[in-house]
Amino acid sequence: TARVARLATADAEGRPHAVPVCFAFAGDRIVTPIDEKPKAVSPGELRRVRDVDANPRVALVADHYTEDWSELGWVQVRGTATHLPPGESGHPAAATALREKYDQYADHALEERPVIRVSPGSVRSWGLLSRPTEPLL
Repeated sequence: TARVARLATADAEGRPHAVPVCFAFAGDRIVTPIDEKPKAVSPGELRRVRDVDANPRVALVADHYTEDWSELGWVQVRGTATHLPPGESGHPAAATALREKYDQYADHALEERPVIRVSPGSVRSWGLLSRPTEPLL
């Protein structure tokens, strides 16, 4: 149910990069769109896209913060990422999952944009995750 997560990538030299992303589950994979940008930037110019090409190992972190520190929590998914271009198997399901989660994507051309698909390898969590009434992912 988290609305945003942070996607951490690293280039071929291991230099880290983290950005906030929207995400959804498409089957047993996590997908995040390369959606329209305010600047005229092609998908291949984005740092996270270049990083995934050079080094597919990624981490995705969703967290819950409140001033009541007894309610803090986070989930970290480590895995491998690939690009899922429009028209490739699995892309329509990714676009559908993202639209179902985010009303804001109703008028976006997700079918024409690539997504990054994360195959989870390991999941770590702490804190609030143990509360079944308030899942983070």
